[in-house]
Amino acid sequence: MTMNCESVNMDLLSSIRENLSLAGLTPEQPLAVALSGGADSTALLVALCQLGYKVEAWHCNFELRGVESDADEAACRRLCRTQGVGLSVKHFRTRSYATRRGVSIEMAARQLRYEWFGELAHEHAVAAVCVAHHRDDQVETLLQNLIRGTGLRGLNGMRRVSHRDDGLMVVRPLLDVARMDIEAWLTEQNITWQTDSTNRRPDAAQRNKIRLELLPLMQQINPNIRETLAATASRLAEATALFDDAVARARENVVVTEGNYTTIDIAALRHTAAPATVLYELLSPLGFTGEQTADIMSHLDGEAGHVWHSRSGERLLRDRGKLVTESQFLKCQASKPERPPRPSRSGLRAEDNLPLEGLAEYDGVKILVRRQAVDVSFAIPREATTACFDLERLTLPLTIRRVREGDRFRPFGMSGTRLISDLLTDAKVSLFERERQLVVCSGDEIIWVVGRRVAAGYEISSATRHAMTLHQV
Repeated sequence: MTMNCESVNMDLLSSIRENLSLAGLTPEQPLAVALSGGADSTALLVALCQLGYKVEAWHCNFELRGVESDADEAACRRLCRTQGVGLSVKHFRTRSYATRRGVSIEMAARQLRYEWFGELAHEHAVAAVCVAHHRDDQVETLLQNLIRGTGLRGLNGMRRVSHRDDGLMVVRPLLDVARMDIEAWLTEQNITWQTDSTNRRPDAAQRNKIRLELLPLMQQINPNIRETLAATASRLAEATALFDDAVARARENVVVTEGNYTTIDIAALRHTAAPATVLYELLSPLGFTGEQTADIMSHLDGEAGHVWHSRSGERLLRDRGKLVTESQFLKCQASKPERPPRPSRSGLRAEDNLPLEGLAEYDGVKILVRRQAVDVSFAIPREATTACFDLERLTLPLTIRRVREGDRFRPFGMSGTRLISDLLTDAKVSLFERERQLVVCSGDEIIWVVGRRVAAGYEISSATRHAMTLHQV
């Protein structure tokens, strides 16, 4: 049942004010309104002006509906003049963008819209951009996600407040207001709006089919289906908060940072209440799909060395009793920080010369090089992080690089040569660590597997007069 005009006016304005307050926004803070010219964004802009907020409007002309798109832009210009609001407009060649990127028109429009909004938010110093999604949009989103297949978060629908990776804060102040009440409020205010003709065609988009065909059928069973589904989405959002808290606690028990890598302890994972769900929650932000997560779960008892590649380029290694990833993001998802960049191999030189003396850095590893006279007070260092050589036996400059397939060296104290890969296997070094293992060479000979073993033939002897010491800082 539609409320009377006075009740609609009070509820719409109070709902907007309350949602903005919950988002921590005050009338003194500048806001932007994503203005399409339709009923929802028109009502939002006018209501914010009536409530005394500092607002400006941003309009995207996606050039998808010919004269209709131009009419929407003209309507936005008229409305902003009437309300005394500044307006920014940008035209996009949405179809060509979608073709170049290989995405749908809907996705292309979304990407273009929010990329521009992010630029404007920084340039105009607005606290947030307000978009006019309402309760019916929330219901349609929930059903659309359910039809496509979704997890718990997809059943929450849209959030009242969301923060994008570029720092843009997006607020939906109308999320509790029904479409019919928005239109009733505009009619009572004697304000006109634009209507997108494609919204009346069931074949134009899946959302239209839900709005025009599915929801009317559901209303025959439950006349209040929209209210019911919106309330369900709200309750599921609260349940998701509890779920996220449980996942965060599970993360603390199963995820460990080890140097450059983050590991998931398989035994600890199995002791959680829902191992497959916890694993999916840990890995999905890295680009791993539900199918991949299921495959990983089925290989938890498999042999070490299996590697999975996510859509975003992350790698996950099945190692001895653990799953290993190069991403530090896995450990810190609970606080939703800005995602750190993945380790990059681009720009890394094949090898570098070490200085004759001083500090050098290669691939994140620092090596301190020292030359010193060998006398009665000289003591040969014994720790694995330090290598000491007879300076006169070396071919300078020494070089440092990553280990390569087939690399061999002659370990000190042993006869004959040995594959470095065998040395690393004996040390139970994971695939990721092997890839990053560094070696120091004198000419073409490997003289130090950094941090592990030195080679024979370059050691300090009674005839040594000068030593070169390499220390991994």
